[in-house]
Amino acid sequence: MTHVAPDHRPRANGRRLTSLRAIYGLTQIDLAEHLEVTQSFLSHLERGDRPVPDALLMKASREFSLPVSFFTVDRSLAATGQATFRKNSRASARDEARVVALFDEAARLFRGVSRASGYHPADLPDPSDYSHDAEYVAEAMRAADGLGPEDPVPNAVRAAERFGIGVVDNLDRLDEETRGHTAVSRPSRHDDRPLVGLVAELPGAVKRLTVLHEVGHLVFDRDLTGPVTTRSPEERRAYRFAGAYLLPERVVRQRVSETLNLHGYLPIKADYGISVGAIVMRARELNVITPHRARSLQIQLASQGWRHNEPVLVPDEKPLLLAQALRKAYGPRPTAVAAQEIGNSPEWINRWVHADVRRAPGRGKVIEFPNRSTG
Repeated sequence: MTHVAPDHRPRANGRRLTSLRAIYGLTQIDLAEHLEVTQSFLSHLERGDRPVPDALLMKASREFSLPVSFFTVDRSLAATGQATFRKNSRASARDEARVVALFDEAARLFRGVSRASGYHPADLPDPSDYSHDAEYVAEAMRAADGLGPEDPVPNAVRAAERFGIGVVDNLDRLDEETRGHTAVSRPSRHDDRPLVGLVAELPGAVKRLTVLHEVGHLVFDRDLTGPVTTRSPEERRAYRFAGAYLLPERVVRQRVSETLNLHGYLPIKADYGISVGAIVMRARELNVITPHRARSLQIQLASQGWRHNEPVLVPDEKPLLLAQALRKAYGPRPTAVAAQEIGNSPEWINRWVHADVRRAPGRGKVIEFPNRSTG
């Protein structure tokens, strides 16, 4: 009697076709036409009602230049957290679906290569130890990273990476004129290797604040159950954390006053790598300047044309941790191997790790958080 060896290949996951559509902005009809099947049949595959035929799997792989392993990925618990965004009124639902889908691919890549490389998981404080106060948490994280009470942050991206948080530039290639998203993260108690995805090219000062804003979400919002809006307390707290990390309260009180003119804010920007607009907001929330003065300065900032083109250049900061983890896990030419192993597009991986790896981001530093709870 002839025994047929069982097929141990991973089964295709029909829901990955839904992810594929989101990434490429395709309707179900569009993708059905690409794959030469009916919309009804594709709908059954996406819902998991029918197995994905091998022939269709191979056709989708060729059509979109993706490894077959892309279609066998199962959704992990770490990817179920609520996505948080920095976005504006131009953000469309279609673009949001694409950004989230691409972010999930990048986050899965970072989790996989970080573990394979042996890098440490994220070490973030428990906000309950600090009465959930953004100022106290920022102070504790600055101290854990070796910063003195008044020290500037030399590199905000590297600071996030030293805590075990991945950062990805160029997450998407949305058109500059219509792009409404700036950054995205997915806080989750189940993800010990979280990622911050940057969608847009940002000025250096804005990028620093944006990265730390998302770090704030990752620290405080690990049990988030609903979407975050621009007016939500979670969003305001993330801004407060980012401002406190970049510009400690004692510095604001020493260097800002009600009578400081707009140009007087520029030396603070040069020293601390935070935009004039953000310094004004920080001074206002700390009651160092009055709401009336803050409005006046914001009006002056707009009339000077500074809102989109502030004086004082803050250098760009490039992520390194993902590229380093890739090379440590898969060698000097890691893209093809990682694409197959993790089920990702080689094109996306190359875009996300464009920075050259020159030095390690502070490996070996012990992160310790003193308890500041007042509860």
